[in-house]
Amino acid sequence: NLLSIVSAAIVVVAVVVLAIFGFNRDATIDDVQTLTVNVNQYAYTEYSDEIEKICNDAFDELDLSYVYDMKGEMSGDESEIVYVFKKGTDLTSAVEKLNTSFAVATTGEGVLSGALMRVTTNSEVSLDKLPQHALVRTAIAGVVFALVVGLYLAVRQNVLNGLTSVAAMTVSMALTCALVLITRIPLTGTILYTFAFNMLFTAIATVFTLNKITAKAKENADMDAEELVSENVAVKEVGLFSVAIAVALVLVGAIATSFVRYFALTAVLSLVAGVFSALIFAPALYLPLKRYADKKQAQRSRYDYKKGVSETKN
Repeated sequence: NLLSIVSAAIVVVAVVVLAIFGFNRDATIDDVQTLTVNVNQYAYTEYSDEIEKICNDAFDELDLSYVYDMKGEMSGDESEIVYVFKKGTDLTSAVEKLNTSFAVATTGEGVLSGALMRVTTNSEVSLDKLPQHALVRTAIAGVVFALVVGLYLAVRQNVLNGLTSVAAMTVSMALTCALVLITRIPLTGTILYTFAFNMLFTAIATVFTLNKITAKAKENADMDAEELVSENVAVKEVGLFSVAIAVALVLVGAIATSFVRYFALTAVLSLVAGVFSALIFAPALYLPLKRYADKKQAQRSRYDYKKGVSETKN
């Protein structure tokens, strides 16, 4: 009960923070080196695959590996592809090679004939903005995933497991969003990966517990609902699984760039939310649902018994 009150308080505080301050969109990545390919809009639309192939071939030849890339339209008739490398990477050779390659490709018979290309590099901070449409698509995908998992469990096991899993994933996602808002972690593209991680982890962790409870219920159908739930929460399984993931996230965050560290940090928060949902919220919700289902089953059994007795007398 105390943890449920605390989790509810976290959500309330997050709503207040959101109403007053909004999301933290001040997302800068200051430990990277960037290489930017500018191209006119028409060429970018028509030949984006060819442009990226030329860039990747040049990077492979020079044995360069970028952390991630960003694509987008700029003001006017221009678009850009930004390749983000680790800080200190020497991109001089890459700029020279790409300028040479694009000069050949944009000639009369080249694959990028008529395109206007420019390649630059800098070590200034890189801005990482989260597109609104990407957040909406991720939310829709999360809802669909939760419903699919719930439907699968409802069909394969029982309706109680399906409802509990959907509720657990919903609570876990709400807590993750609340923790991100309260800690003021920048809202970057990494949050999308965090949401996906949260949904997957919570689904797996919740299924661990629900499978254990369901298996025990089949072995001993007469076991009291409270005893059934309290003694079969998969604490060991979920605990070991969570610790392994947490260690991996800490190691990744310690050696990676800021972009990856944002993911590692938010993933740790979502891990906490997922553990709470799987080990505390899901069993707490399952118990009253189980009691209600058992009560209804007992009423139906009494009705069937009385009906059978009445028919026998007649």
